Amino acid sequence: MNKNAPANKALRRRTLPAVTALAVAGLLAAACSSGGSSGGSGSGGGGSVVIKAVLPPNTGAITAADNAGLQQLTQQYEAAHKGVTVQWLPNNSASITQSNATMESQASGGAAPDLVWEQYGPVTSGSLPSGLLQNIKPYLDKPNPYVPGNTSWLSLFTPSTVPYMTSPNGDIDIILGSDVETGMFYSKAAFARAGIASTPATWAQFMTDLGKLKAAGVTPIMFADGGLCNPSWFERLATSSLLAGQVSKFDVNHAQVTTGLDVAVGINKGIISMSNPAYAEVWKLLGQLEQYSGSGQSSYDACSAPTATTPPLSTQSLLVQGKVGVLWGGSWYFPQLNTAGFTGKYGVFPEPLITSATSPLATGTSTVGMIGGPNGNGQWGVTSQRADSTMTPAKTATVMNFVAWLFTPQHLGDWIKINQSGADIPTETGAPTLNIPGLSSLVPSSKVGTVVDVMLDDVLSTAATNSGLRLVQEYLDGQLSFSAFSGQWQSLLTSAAQQWATANHVNLSQY
Repeated sequence: MNKNAPANKALRRRTLPAVTALAVAGLLAAACSSGGSSGGSGSGGGGSVVIKAVLPPNTGAITAADNAGLQQLTQQYEAAHKGVTVQWLPNNSASITQSNATMESQASGGAAPDLVWEQYGPVTSGSLPSGLLQNIKPYLDKPNPYVPGNTSWLSLFTPSTVPYMTSPNGDIDIILGSDVETGMFYSKAAFARAGIASTPATWAQFMTDLGKLKAAGVTPIMFADGGLCNPSWFERLATSSLLAGQVSKFDVNHAQVTTGLDVAVGINKGIISMSNPAYAEVWKLLGQLEQYSGSGQSSYDACSAPTATTPPLSTQSLLVQGKVGVLWGGSWYFPQLNTAGFTGKYGVFPEPLITSATSPLATGTSTVGMIGGPNGNGQWGVTSQRADSTMTPAKTATVMNFVAWLFTPQHLGDWIKINQSGADIPTETGAPTLNIPGLSSLVPSSKVGTVVDVMLDDVLSTAATNSGLRLVQEYLDGQLSFSAFSGQWQSLLTSAAQQWATANHVNLSQY
């Protein structure tokens, strides 16, 4: 994710992961123009057009340092397109759920902004009401007018990005600008002390190295169970890998990431069930970390800001101060660790592959890119005329022309670098990126498989997620045996699926 939250790191997609709420009723009240004349009403016909666009979360106004790249590109666009003014609107939301609630309220009166901040989860899963965003695929199928020689705008994106933008019906209602990835950050000094000469590539090797760190007197890892991030990441990694051969049995919506319907069907069919050995293996693997994970007087969350002074705290200081050997963090750790003076003292490796050396139930499925993905800055949807009464076809064309300007590879790379200092990775192959050692190893080189989210990412409900996090914490803290955890986890799966089906008026027996 990025420094916008760690909430926008939608890795915590508390739908993002992620997150706790702040009031956003006045989200768009303090609109801030990027410069230039105000123009007219922006009807999209002849004359002047005003594009109202929502900034990335918690970056301040368009004049803030975080938005310097966007401001510069916007001013250049306005200078070259007389009569078009882009009015950037500050975004103080703490989660996509909250932001969408505001947008839906505005849309009910036809007053939604033209370009709204979005995340692929709500858009492609169907949790966002249909009809509020436009299908922009017809524009993306054509060349980007600002990029010479491209066959289509879509051809500029990495192979792993387009599936995240595509809804089950084939529409594309969201454009995604950058990836946020996760990996294992380790202390070079701790690895040297433990005699670890190379980073582990498999889960079995990872467990061996954690044992070496422990034997060398180093607390091996802080599995941060005081928040959503590490627990939800583990569930996504292990479940996506171990159930890879069974996904087709419950993948109803055929989205890149499983939806509430998919999960409820999987639970109802007994595939996402503790009686299924492959699924139970997910939690047996987590239990292996108990003996290696540190504990302390406070709780930690991998998505907490380094400046957090109240629990859950950020884990980064533990690595910097030499208190642990490994942290499971995100690409936003790179600039933050460097700022903390730890440059050159740490390394990173991708989440280890679960192979048959760990479990006979392993599928060998790579999970690189499955936990992160295009959740960084540059996530926007274009509203429909139903949501935004000013959005005529002509205005839509103007909005998409502006988006095309932002999404030339050079422009995208430039403003992402300014905004995120390397924490996010542009989604277009030709975009320039900062040369950060280890970053490229976290990025998938091809399309990733279906990502399976179940309990810990608000897929079924926030209440179920909170209950699940409590069970995981008790399990990792040694308060629950595997047997006790298994029984309570299964009960939670069953009740959460039934409650989801009731709330959404779905008869699960029809699948």
